[in-house]
Amino acid sequence: MTNILKKLSLVATSAVVGFTVLQANPVNAASMIYDLEVSIDSGFLDGETYSGFFEFDDSGLTGIGEEFLSVSNISFDFGGVNYTETDGLTDPEVVFFNGDFLGLSWSDDQFFFIEGFFDPSDAFFAYDIPQGAGAGDIAYTLRPDTPVSTPVSTPEPTALFSLLALGATGCSGILKKRK
Repeated sequence: MTNILKKLSLVATSAVVGFTVLQANPVNAASMIYDLEVSIDSGFLDGETYSGFFEFDDSGLTGIGEEFLSVSNISFDFGGVNYTETDGLTDPEVVFFNGDFLGLSWSDDQFFFIEGFFDPSDAFFAYDIPQGAGAGDIAYTLRPDTPVSTPVSTPEPTALFSLLALGATGCSGILKKRK
């Protein structure tokens, strides 16, 4: 009878430790939505402003070095045309350096979004349309309704491997006692 109680206590302890490990290592993944406003300060469109937004998932962000994350949704109104992720010549990407947001990198035949070099305030917009060329500044604003405070918690693969290792250790102990 005491042998069965020992086995049950080992299984219960392994389960508690395993679930604790799963809860200790969550990865916070959230869909980030930024609004952008372009203020043209040179060229044919001097004084004009244009706006849009873009969305991306930051779960792939490591915070190490330069990183590019794909944009899942983008909309930008420029010159009476609404551009989306399918309209650009390049795929829109969000650029980070050591986990810091630098801006949007995206271009079309008529415009270019260039990310900041050190922070988003360095980012700029350039255009080249038949009437002329020019440039402007970009202001990024994280939407207040972006679910940053309630990210989706997904377990890391290492936590699952830890749980499997604990289970294997428990099973090997039981098998050794049987021999």
